Amino acid sequence: MTGVQTCALPICFIAGTALGFGMLFGSHAALAQDALSTEKKTEIEGVIEQYLLENPDVLLRAIQNVQTWQASEQARQQAEAITPVWDALVADSSVPSVGPVDAPVTVIEFFDYHCGYCKRAFDGVKEIAENSDGKVRTIFVEFPILREESGLAARAALAAAKQGKYMETHEAFMTSRGLLDQDHINELAASVGVDVDQMLEDMKAPEITGMIAQYAAMARAVGISGTPAFLINGTMVSGADMDRVNALVDAGLKEAS
Repeated sequence: MTGVQTCALPICFIAGTALGFGMLFGSHAALAQDALSTEKKTEIEGVIEQYLLENPDVLLRAIQNVQTWQASEQARQQAEAITPVWDALVADSSVPSVGPVDAPVTVIEFFDYHCGYCKRAFDGVKEIAENSDGKVRTIFVEFPILREESGLAARAALAAAKQGKYMETHEAFMTSRGLLDQDHINELAASVGVDVDQMLEDMKAPEITGMIAQYAAMARAVGISGTPAFLINGTMVSGADMDRVNALVDAGLKEAS
């Protein structure tokens, strides 16, 4: 459907221009328009069709121009959507993060603990978070979308954060294999020093329910529908493309130096 609409753009423009010239000629404008609606219209359409058949590059350029405009417009709309989400996450001290709040580069990751690509990206994310000499802040946004147990793991990690054990729990969940059901979650949490009874109680807190719902709304607002997804100083990277993530981090550090 889009292709048809795009292809029609130059024809509509040329035909409209021809109609406009016809209507410039005084009191007989209505008659001229009636004439164009019959044999003249057919003639003009034939001329246009023949021209496009003989010069297909004109049509291709028109299609390319529309596609370029569409991509630019989508990027503009996405940037507008990212700004308030970015500002909110950067300013919210309750969102788990590593690194100084005034770091010149901020990396935000949306992830799911049952996402294989998130697990694949974990070592790269950890490297950025732990070895940036205080120049990068990494923010971890729970986005449990793959299965019911993902929600349990997200709640457990945020509950562990109340005990100052978020990163230990996050790493334990990210490096684990198999289903993160409640028993496995409890086992992993205990292994990194989390008070499991307190964690289980905190997992029920309305505060944590609200946080996860807010993160999901933020993801939808910026067009994130899968994991992992990254925002690096406001630029989005979809998927576990750590080369792209690292390139944006390096560019941000270079710009800040």
